[in-house]
Amino acid sequence: MYAIALRLPLLLAASLPLQVFAADTQLQTVTVQASSSESDDDALPTRPPTSVYGSIEASVLDTPRSVVQVNAEQLANGSIHSADDLVKYAPGITRGGGQNAGIAPQFRAQGSEIFQDGQRAYGVRHPANFNAYESADIVAGPSSVTYGSVSGSGGYVNYLSKKPNFTEFKTKLSGELGSWVPDGTSRSSNKFSIDNTGPLSDNLAYRVSITKQRQQDFYDNVDNNFDAFYGALAWRNDNVRVDWNASYDNYYDYNITHGWNRATQDLVDHGKYYAGRATPIFQNGNTLWSPVLASGAADAPTVGWVQRQRNAQGQYSVVDGSFQTASPNTQASPGSLRGWVYDPTLAGNGEQSLSSQVGQRKEDESSSRRFTTQLRIEADLSPTITVANSTFYQRSRDITDAVGAFQVQSKDNIFDNRFEFRSRNEAQLGGWTLRDESNTGLIYRREFNQSIAANNSFGSTINAYDLTQNPSGKNPGDLLGLDASNPAGGNGAWIGQPGVPQYSNYYGWLNLAAMYPAGHGLYAESVAPYTAESTWSTQTLFSQHNLKFGDYLGLNIGASRSWIDAEIDNPFVLAGGNKRKDSDNYRLFAFQVSPYVKPTENTTLYYTFDRSLAVNTGFFSNGLGWGSGTGANQLNPLAFQSLSVLHEVGVKVEALPNQLFMTLAAFKQARDQSPDSNNNIARLQIKGVEATVRYQPDDHLRSGLNLSKLSAYNEFTSQAGFASAGFIADNGTVFGDNNSLNQRPSGRYDAVQIPEYTASGYVDYRFDSGFGAELSGWWTSSWYLNLSKTVKIPDEYNLDLAVYYRQPQWSTTLRVLNLTNELNFVSGLAGSTNTFLQPMPGRTLLAQVDYQF
Repeated sequence: MYAIALRLPLLLAASLPLQVFAADTQLQTVTVQASSSESDDDALPTRPPTSVYGSIEASVLDTPRSVVQVNAEQLANGSIHSADDLVKYAPGITRGGGQNAGIAPQFRAQGSEIFQDGQRAYGVRHPANFNAYESADIVAGPSSVTYGSVSGSGGYVNYLSKKPNFTEFKTKLSGELGSWVPDGTSRSSNKFSIDNTGPLSDNLAYRVSITKQRQQDFYDNVDNNFDAFYGALAWRNDNVRVDWNASYDNYYDYNITHGWNRATQDLVDHGKYYAGRATPIFQNGNTLWSPVLASGAADAPTVGWVQRQRNAQGQYSVVDGSFQTASPNTQASPGSLRGWVYDPTLAGNGEQSLSSQVGQRKEDESSSRRFTTQLRIEADLSPTITVANSTFYQRSRDITDAVGAFQVQSKDNIFDNRFEFRSRNEAQLGGWTLRDESNTGLIYRREFNQSIAANNSFGSTINAYDLTQNPSGKNPGDLLGLDASNPAGGNGAWIGQPGVPQYSNYYGWLNLAAMYPAGHGLYAESVAPYTAESTWSTQTLFSQHNLKFGDYLGLNIGASRSWIDAEIDNPFVLAGGNKRKDSDNYRLFAFQVSPYVKPTENTTLYYTFDRSLAVNTGFFSNGLGWGSGTGANQLNPLAFQSLSVLHEVGVKVEALPNQLFMTLAAFKQARDQSPDSNNNIARLQIKGVEATVRYQPDDHLRSGLNLSKLSAYNEFTSQAGFASAGFIADNGTVFGDNNSLNQRPSGRYDAVQIPEYTASGYVDYRFDSGFGAELSGWWTSSWYLNLSKTVKIPDEYNLDLAVYYRQPQWSTTLRVLNLTNELNFVSGLAGSTNTFLQPMPGRTLLAQVDYQF
């Protein structure tokens, strides 16, 4: 801390006005309060993107970064049900949020971050909810040094909170009703919101918003229910601005979807699913055994046992003459599950048609509770100097509950305080006017995470479930034919008494994963890389200078230095167990530079270089994990050495002032990825090209087009996962073995699940009468599901149509999602070795009514 105290005056001095600056060149700060008559639905970028360099204001045209704005109308009426739906507004977004609860998009094939008014929040799992927000900036690439160390360097979304109105009282009531699925089973779905704002005095205003959603999703047994509350106060005088807000969101019942297991090319092309029973492989001593099943029925008895061994093709074939009637898995010598194969010749097995609405358990019930509050104070000390302080606090409690075999209880606390010293100066240098907008300051951030998880051999069982059967049977107890059930009575993952062999009615005596009672119906793992309680505090000094030489040259340059103190321990220690505790400190550095030139007033050419180190959180929540190997009881040092190096060049053109805006950017980035649940860290190499077009010639037509090309590979990828060889119905290719039997090598592989080409956009036409329509959509080129490239998703597209009638006080909208009823997919689980396909919803109709006064 002493080092910070010594450095801060030096950095602040760099931002103070130089004596050579003429007093009469000082810039006057002007604060503009938007009026109710100003448009909040322009297609063109209209507001300064303060999301990029803190609160330094510049137009999107003059900001040397790839940034797209989402306005209030788009956020409220754009039918955004997950982060995937942001693809119609921004390039570079890869649809990958198929688990129904993602709000941070996959950006440039990487993880991204969520910000609120310039301070980083945690995108905890929950359904999409914008009750507290009125607009957003979507920024590609790492965040500015003014935000400190940030994990997701693919990009971020800075949501701008709803601001009180100082000029008039306004109330808006919104209701959404649905959903009718004409080609499948329709569901009851509704959402109701109320938003009220107005002045309390000349200097004080308020805003309150409440949203209640009760949604039965497109998929069977999937709910997305929440209550959201938001309040804000704003105070103004001539030189001081104070903004405070708070929100409480209770996502009390929602489901994590996993989509279709047993993915094959025939499933993608023709909807044909390999139904029936998978055959397990058990290890007993040094021998691998499989049961001989009477049929593919879920409760078919075992009629004998055969040995298996690896052949030259990497399959595990039956050993001739090894049949025996008695189970090798005895109480004295229990067997251990190692993987599965699928025998298409088994009676009752084979391909069946599968509805895209099936697959989830009604017993699964995830929940999240989140409280946030933010206080922002700005004071103008002079016409050229502003000081600001922003304080953000978030508290989250989450229970992830899925497939009766995977649960996580996690807690997150964040305290983030950023002090900023901003100055705006001018000087004359040889006939040139030099302008410097600077932002220098100090960030203190403290983060806490507790994660208690029950993976419960999730990877080794998920592909074994038959989706054509009763989804309630999707749990290890039914799958393995166990007599016992969770003694706590809950849905928590538990499959046997820890350390004691358990009897299976199908397979004899088995060694099962050790799970222990952790409370709230959860049985969890005591020693795992993701069972941890971690706390780390980060102190960051930053300085950002945006220099402009005359009217046609500029240089944005910034740097930050972070000091981190971190500690980790085991929150779930058994009696006599290993306490597992460690602490250490680290230093991180970030540097950004962006020279740009403006050959004309309406054109900007730029180059951006960014090199930064960050803390990589991972696993099933937002915490730190344990190291592997000899460092299994220590902090994972690789989590504090996540290097990102970005090169980006771009051009921005306002081809027709106030009508046509275009951007083109090309980039190359190398980035260390977050550790996975096996503590593997890959390094992603990605390059791409992105383009946007916004055209709004008049008040009737608004349109946008986004194009992107991405090419990526990982320098190191471990093939440990659900099905490293893919799902192949040949009674020999193993899945669910975590690569212990497949033994596929690690190394350099193309990054999969990423379409090379993506196009998206929208066209909105409004008649003077109030009638209008918007057609939006996206298209992606083909992509592979997994590293084995056994499944290829062909080109996909989706069109949404909204027809509306709007009057000053009320409006009504009819939406048809997936207008042509295409069967599209995203990856059901993140990771290059999964084989899960999440079918996207089919044609769905929704209605929305708004009334304001």
